[in-house]
Amino acid sequence: MLKYKLRTKKIEELVELAQEGLEDAMALIIEKYYPMVLKISSKYYGVWSDFSDLVQNGLLGLMKAVYYYNPEKSSFSSFAWTNIESELKSFLTYLNRKKNQILTEAVKVDAQDVDSDEPGYLWSDTLEEGLEDRVLKEYFVEKTMDGLNELERNIVKLWAQNYTYEEIKERLNVNVKKVDNTIQKLKRLAKKMGR
Repeated sequence: MLKYKLRTKKIEELVELAQEGLEDAMALIIEKYYPMVLKISSKYYGVWSDFSDLVQNGLLGLMKAVYYYNPEKSSFSSFAWTNIESELKSFLTYLNRKKNQILTEAVKVDAQDVDSDEPGYLWSDTLEEGLEDRVLKEYFVEKTMDGLNELERNIVKLWAQNYTYEEIKERLNVNVKKVDNTIQKLKRLAKKMGR
């Protein structure tokens, strides 16, 4: 019933509700702006990255746009477009830096006196299975979890999986105020990153 009522609201109203923590409003914004995320992500698609990774980062940019949006400065659509593009450029820069780091490490290993009886030694420690997944995971951890302790990280992980504050309280044996404070702290950290 609430979702149907939300569909009649203007985007600015939905953004305001999402900023107040209404998950249904955020879900509806993501649904409405998903085509924009796909369009922008397709501009940056290439062999250097998986398209689904670009889309995930585009969605991260969209969510940041929701939290940082100020209706007095611009329309939400143009603000969202700028944030999505910015997040994708940042992600591609990060991937490029990681790729160069891996190649640098490979050169360092190659420069050592490596026993030729050990085939594959050069790459065994530097290029591993699921490299893209690991790089993507490191990126998200680096971008959103810096400055949080272990308990706060666990709270954020559950929150990101759509657990309610009450469910998080029960699972982690903390009070609701701690959960709310942690989410607010995460939003402040994310806001600092966006500047």
